[in-house]
Amino acid sequence: MPQNARQALVIVDAEENYYVLPREAVETAKAAPEAKAAIEAHLRPYAKIPLADGYCFAGMLHLAAEDELAHYTPEASWPVATTS
Repeated sequence: MPQNARQALVIVDAEENYYVLPREAVETAKAAPEAKAAIEAHLRPYAKIPLADGYCFAGMLHLAAEDELAHYTPEASWPVATTS
């Protein structure tokens, strides 16, 4: 990979829509270490599915907006509230 290249995680949904998440966006959403057990408790039994570059798919969380896990990063960056 060229030295100035950037990485992005690409996911696709059931309707074949692509989502490109730059590595910086993925890193911003990194869960705090103390949230790991709570996140794992909300995941259904799963087998990690390897993706690329050390990433694995672990499952989906379905959380109410007021759930404390909806704000699991120090910056509370996900979900993003809109006020328009």
